[in-house]
Amino acid sequence: MPSFVVEESLNSVRVFWLQQEKLIEEIRKIAERVGKENPVVKEIVLFGSLAQKRGVPGSDADILIVLWKDDRPFPERVGAWLAKFDLDFPVEVFPYTVDELGNPLAQEALSKGMRLFTFTAPLVDTYSTRQH
Repeated sequence: MPSFVVEESLNSVRVFWLQQEKLIEEIRKIAERVGKENPVVKEIVLFGSLAQKRGVPGSDADILIVLWKDDRPFPERVGAWLAKFDLDFPVEVFPYTVDELGNPLAQEALSKGMRLFTFTAPLVDTYSTRQH
């Protein structure tokens, strides 16, 4: 698994930096796979410092997952969706249903975040095949 934090040493000085573009591209690939494999996903959004290109080696990836529907309590959803983002970097997921998007965190993510996956319906009617 690739590391996204780079270290260089010169004498007694050690410098660390985050390969943000490489990391964001890897998160995008995972988000696209997760979105395509899970019909309940409407949208996946990266937000926070990484989406604003201000990430540092101690940062994490904040990911909003918008779900058409999920009857499980929020804490149960977190663990299930976090397991899908297998990455050598700290990740926090926020799996909210479309009915729960009124909270401030989701509103901030949707207004300022970087969209990684958005469900787009094919030209044929697949409404009945997606779980709403």
